[in-house]
Amino acid sequence: MTRLQPTIDLSYGEQEVLQRILAEPRKIADALAPDDVREHSRIIGVLEEVAAAFAEVFFHVVEQLPDPEPEQTQQQSRRMSQ
Repeated sequence: MTRLQPTIDLSYGEQEVLQRILAEPRKIADALAPDDVREHSRIIGVLEEVAAAFAEVFFHVVEQLPDPEPEQTQQQSRRMSQ
């Protein structure tokens, strides 16, 4: 087995996209290998491994995000109530 340890610089929006991709391994496998059961299973397995590897990093990044400013929070609340 080969262990990969990539370094990826992603913006917050790109991280969200990656999370969405990794959250749907079956849909990705359906698109890439709809008629090959073995390849379908392999794709799901790889995406689940990647998701597990990134899960701790994503959690750590979210913890480090700054709290929104009180002014921003009030403005968002007003917009949502309209």
